Amino acid sequence: MFNKLFKIITRKLTVSQTLFWPFVLSFIVLASGCASVADKTESTATFANTNKQAAETSAKETSAGHKSTADNIPGTELDSKLLYDLLLAEMALQRNDYDLAFKKYYEAAKKTRDSRLAKKVTRVTLFSKNDEQTFKAVKLWSELQPDNIDVLQIYASSLINRKQDQEALKYLKKIMIKSRDFDEGFQRAVGLLDTIKEPSRLTSLFAELAKGHEDRVIVKLNQAKLSFKLGDNVGAERHLNEALAINPDYLEASMLKIQLLKKQHRPQEAIALLEKLLKKQPENINLGLELVRMLVAQKQVKKADRQIKCLASMDINPEVIFAISLLAIEINQLDDAKKSLERLYKYRLYASEAAYFIAQLEASRENYAEAATWFKRVKQGRYTFEAYLGLAIVYSQQEKFDQAFKLLDHSQAGNSKQSLEILQIKAEVYAQAKNYKKAYEIYTQALKIAPNNHDLLYGRAMLAEKFDRIDLLEKDLHAILAENPKDNQALNALGYTLADRTDRYQEALQYIERALKINPEDIATLDSMGWVLHKLGRNEEALSYLKKAYDKDNDPEIAAHYGEVLWVLGKTEQARAIWHKALKKYPQHEVLVGTTIRYLK
Repeated sequence: MFNKLFKIITRKLTVSQTLFWPFVLSFIVLASGCASVADKTESTATFANTNKQAAETSAKETSAGHKSTADNIPGTELDSKLLYDLLLAEMALQRNDYDLAFKKYYEAAKKTRDSRLAKKVTRVTLFSKNDEQTFKAVKLWSELQPDNIDVLQIYASSLINRKQDQEALKYLKKIMIKSRDFDEGFQRAVGLLDTIKEPSRLTSLFAELAKGHEDRVIVKLNQAKLSFKLGDNVGAERHLNEALAINPDYLEASMLKIQLLKKQHRPQEAIALLEKLLKKQPENINLGLELVRMLVAQKQVKKADRQIKCLASMDINPEVIFAISLLAIEINQLDDAKKSLERLYKYRLYASEAAYFIAQLEASRENYAEAATWFKRVKQGRYTFEAYLGLAIVYSQQEKFDQAFKLLDHSQAGNSKQSLEILQIKAEVYAQAKNYKKAYEIYTQALKIAPNNHDLLYGRAMLAEKFDRIDLLEKDLHAILAENPKDNQALNALGYTLADRTDRYQEALQYIERALKINPEDIATLDSMGWVLHKLGRNEEALSYLKKAYDKDNDPEIAAHYGEVLWVLGKTEQARAIWHKALKKYPQHEVLVGTTIRYLK
């Protein structure tokens, strides 16, 4: 019955193309809108190698005075075979059969000479990434719409991919002529060169496009970009300086120069240039944010803090508020960070993220009750699970162990990684409660799930030391080092433990020296080096390492070690001052209290 009806319908399709052809094309477009794969095809506005330019052109063509022939109605009649081929092409597209879709669409486009079908088949080939089919399709499209910028760009790109550079050059120059102005056209044409890997081809084509226009600022900028891409930093800087000499307010050239200065490890010059730009554009939030990032990276805390406060006083969007919050945390300006995060919390979409970071901030300041309040406010989003664990840790720090265990027992892991994290936190809570053997058992349970997990091996090793099983500690740390001989943390832990809990000082020294070579500025390793040298009786050498560690971090255990070496060297008053300062902040720290009892009794 269906076949009979279909024959009746197709017999009647002899009416003028003017009436039915637009309907069929509309049907195909609508069908594409209903198909997930075809959606992808239509949304592939990047046109593969055209650097997104072709997708932006259609909206601009009218204002540029370009006439599109896309709405011209071809004179071909819509017969049954053509209709069948079009429907078959659409169904093939929905089934990801790109070869069949190409064949039928291309045949239809060639037969009808309709530019819309030529455009359609070109997009199909771009999505399927078939260069040969793309070249064939866009060549047909270019015959039908020779002045369409989209076509010119795709065709030029296709020619470049086929290394037909001289032919491509004709179309690149045509793009420059057809664009609204020189700057837009040159930018479009040069953008199509990005896919070229061979420096000689790249520079040759660029030179042809720039010929006769070398003094234009847009050309200077793109010469700098080309030099930068090819690793010619000197050439890039020269071209940027020439561009800025023509137009000192050319922001894009200035920003590229800042990027270049950063790459060349010339941060102070980059900062100076940013500050100069900000004087001219004090309300430019992006410039201000970039300056903060650079000041933070250079540890220029006071200047960074001033700039953060300046940005915070502006009408900035949530993303910028979040960025300056994290930068403030990085330079330890925690009050400023909290103010910005509280401001961010007022935005519903960012409330949970803001709450999570405020909780982390308060936990770092040991304001555990405040931290718990904020962790509970994390209701949704990417940090929900982390907030759950964070709350358990905070309860543990407050010695609310029952609440911590209840929370962890009811926690739900979304994957195996989260399951391990729950076990690890549970073990650490038991350790906080001084039930070291139970904590050790949980780590062992976790290691059955992930036998070679270095974090778990390290955590279990540290627990073994707590109940005097140095042999178990050594076993786990050596297991880590067997797989990664340059694990600084494992080397340092092994060396420090041997120095502190055994008389194997020379062996300990070797491990710590290896760790220090890997990371010379690591605070824990500096402390370990000072401690093992003290054990070896080399106290003057020990003092320099301990002082360096203490200057970086007034940790109570470092303070205990530093004070002890000072005392042994006869600098008792200095030792007392360091211990008293540490005891005010950490009155119950076991190592610190034990050290002071030995020397101040």
